[in-house]
Amino acid sequence: MKRKEHIRRALALAVLLALALSLSACGETETGPYRTLAELGEKRYSVVCRRGDRLAPLIDAAMYALWTDGQLSGASLRWLGRDDVALEGGEPAETLPAPQATEEGQSVRTLIFGVERDFDPMCYDAGEGLVGMSVDIGRAVAAMLGMEAAFQPISPAEVATQLASGNIDCALGFDPAEVDGEKYAVGVRYLLSTMVLAVRSESPVRSLSDLQGLRIGTIEDPLLSRAIQDNSQITRYASGATVYLTPGRCMEALDKSWCAAVAMDRIMLERLI
Repeated sequence: MKRKEHIRRALALAVLLALALSLSACGETETGPYRTLAELGEKRYSVVCRRGDRLAPLIDAAMYALWTDGQLSGASLRWLGRDDVALEGGEPAETLPAPQATEEGQSVRTLIFGVERDFDPMCYDAGEGLVGMSVDIGRAVAAMLGMEAAFQPISPAEVATQLASGNIDCALGFDPAEVDGEKYAVGVRYLLSTMVLAVRSESPVRSLSDLQGLRIGTIEDPLLSRAIQDNSQITRYASGATVYLTPGRCMEALDKSWCAAVAMDRIMLERLI
């Protein structure tokens, strides 16, 4: 009798192991009420300035200094719940300008950052102004350079034109691959994330082939659009991608079955859960 019980348990464990392995092979990852169906590539959060701008190496140097003293890690812990910051690249200045005392009534130079619009936890309007990880970093960079910070919410598609027009001094938190144009310089990369295709946990869609004739929702992001178009399995099976202008609207579309899956940054997905 005991032997039969042991055999039954062994068979049950074998079935569970086979199921786990099959899910792993499909690339599925559970994230609360949502399940990652596929990874679409990386997103590199970077500093982007106008080419030849004298501020660019100073901003790079300030980023490295803030990383060394733990302020960037503190911003990551506050907004992401973990320290994901790791800097690389850029052409930082050898020294930073010494802090200068300002006389009463003397204006302070304003450093204008372009930050991604409606992207919780990076930048969003909390009702009393903009907040988020990018806002915290921008303020810390400006303070280190003896300046005041101002923020201009923009979409990834607007980065090149906003830099060229002088409306912003620096784009903070965008992937260089999102920027259309050549008159810009890529500074330090400080955060790396993954773009994912996600479905509801209870969804019958278990693989990309299950998307046959179904639609994918996404946000307005040229990097994501290209990742979807470059994935031959997605373009082979899915009928098309629908752009929802805000992440919240995108998730609403998924929850109401207006689309079968959504493509977005994993950082954004985890924040929305």
